[in-house]
Amino acid sequence: MTALIDKLTIKNNGNDEKLDRRVKLTTEDKNAIRTQYFETHKSQRPTMTWLAATYGVDRRLIQFILFPERETRHKEQSKVRRKSGRYYDKEKGRKNMQRYREYKRGLAKAGRLKPSERDDIAQ
Repeated sequence: MTALIDKLTIKNNGNDEKLDRRVKLTTEDKNAIRTQYFETHKSQRPTMTWLAATYGVDRRLIQFILFPERETRHKEQSKVRRKSGRYYDKEKGRKNMQRYREYKRGLAKAGRLKPSERDDIAQ
């Protein structure tokens, strides 16, 4: 049975995009990265490493933002590798979910997270 807090959604709930911890960069940040990279001449173009350091993320994420086909290929390859169970750590996953639920409870208690119209929570 799912926890009641799981029925509250952070994303697409009229909340600030920065509340969702799963999102490292906002849509505006991603558009700015694309603009910085593609709208400058190749000789003046910033490196992916510099962009990653500027935004405080991994270089691979910048690469996925700039070239979505690489992300698609990576996801397909990881799907194949995941079948062997190499990416799943049950205890780590449990602790991450516990921390995420506590974060959502805190947002709900502070009034920053409200149930959307499609959430069927009996209160």
